[in-house]
Amino acid sequence: MKHATLCIPITNSKILLGRKKVRFGAGKWNGFGGKIKEGETPEEATVRELEEECGLCAHEEDLEKVAVLKFYFNDEPKFLMHSYLVRDWVGEVTETDEMIPQWHTLKKIPYDEMWKADSIWMEKVFNGEKVSAHIHFKIKGTPGEDEETFDRIEYDDSLWDN
Repeated sequence: MKHATLCIPITNSKILLGRKKVRFGAGKWNGFGGKIKEGETPEEATVRELEEECGLCAHEEDLEKVAVLKFYFNDEPKFLMHSYLVRDWVGEVTETDEMIPQWHTLKKIPYDEMWKADSIWMEKVFNGEKVSAHIHFKIKGTPGEDEETFDRIEYDDSLWDN
């Protein structure tokens, strides 16, 4: 199972999301993140991915861990994602080979153009809750390429130990 990160820059009224250009999740809005490399902590990977995908530089101590999510496709665990909000950064938002970044107000998050489960767990996070859950999708074909169907979310506080 892969380990990954997700980071969402946030202000009092808006969030920065990126429209994925290539590979897994292409065409969907999401936070910034990716695989944790060998020897990296989730926080180190989050800071690296944030800069690589949208040009913003943050410090590990400015990351607020808000979710630990284990994703399943057809009941097979695929990846564990450590999710963070960040409120302090430097740099200019920049389009990259992977993402087209865009600010969205907290009242107009494009959930209909995101992964199906995002509206459930992200809404909780944006309302100040911490989330740990198993998120299940059903799919015929390849995750991220073929249409997935959200199946269920199961909350599990033990995921914080990962």
